[in-house]
Amino acid sequence: MSAREASGGYDVVIVGGGHNGLVAAAYLARAGRSVLLLERLDHTGGAAVSTRPFAGVDARLSRYSYLVSLLPGKILRDLGLDVRLRPRTVSSYTPARRDGRATGLLVGGGEERTREAFARLTGSDREWRAWQRFYALTGRVARQVFPTLTEPLPGREELRRRIGDEDAWRMLFEEPVGVAVERFFADDLVRGVVLTDALIGTFADAHDPALPQNRCFLYHVIGGGTG
Repeated sequence: MSAREASGGYDVVIVGGGHNGLVAAAYLARAGRSVLLLERLDHTGGAAVSTRPFAGVDARLSRYSYLVSLLPGKILRDLGLDVRLRPRTVSSYTPARRDGRATGLLVGGGEERTREAFARLTGSDREWRAWQRFYALTGRVARQVFPTLTEPLPGREELRRRIGDEDAWRMLFEEPVGVAVERFFADDLVRGVVLTDALIGTFADAHDPALPQNRCFLYHVIGGGTG
């Protein structure tokens, strides 16, 4: 044990070596602080650790952390992390049966391919146009909200001013997001695809007045400021 360890001479002690603890420790060390990071397990990384879940298959998957879009580029640059990201070509596929036939909704593979998938499922371009309008709105919100992840937390009215879109503010911050989804979309399957980002892991419903579904939805769509 070193003299520093024996005397407890650290500026900061961080309990937990998950990705948040590691980032905090790195920033503190860069600022000239002495840091002791404590981790119960034999490895650090927490939820961001990748493992090989399938015997004989050389593929590493994350058990918990599936949204790398929430990792701000500023942190990568500040800490000099060489992380190379690749966009996925398919966002989602939802199988369905319509009029006794197997079909589904593929979101991804390019705008035209996605538009055609909407038309095959619903018989028109109505839901596709609604999809574009809806996510253009969430994109405007995301571009203002995402940078705040690495800034001092703004107050409610300051964030509202930054967003500058009262329709978007009401839809995502004031009323249950299910109201907007039902207003924009007519097809139940399309509504379900949109609401996946709002309901996953919340045990809420689309119209919960406490708005946990809205917070979950924002968490999923602000990544990278893209919506």
